[in-house]
Amino acid sequence: MAEDRTINIGACVFGGRYVVTFEPRSIAWPSLEFRTYGEAKACADARHSAHGWPVIDKTEGSE
Repeated sequence: MAEDRTINIGACVFGGRYVVTFEPRSIAWPSLEFRTYGEAKACADARHSAHGWPVIDKTEGSE
């Protein structure tokens, strides 16, 4: 259900990149990788605006 979905921003395990994931995971909503925190945050905020899903920032907002 849409109300159970979340958008997560996290740091990639390798290299200084950031990943936006959608929970629960599905083929329809693949994870997206970004070079900067700002790009990842902008993507997460845009999806939040479009769908209303909460954003959980696991990076503590630092670049």
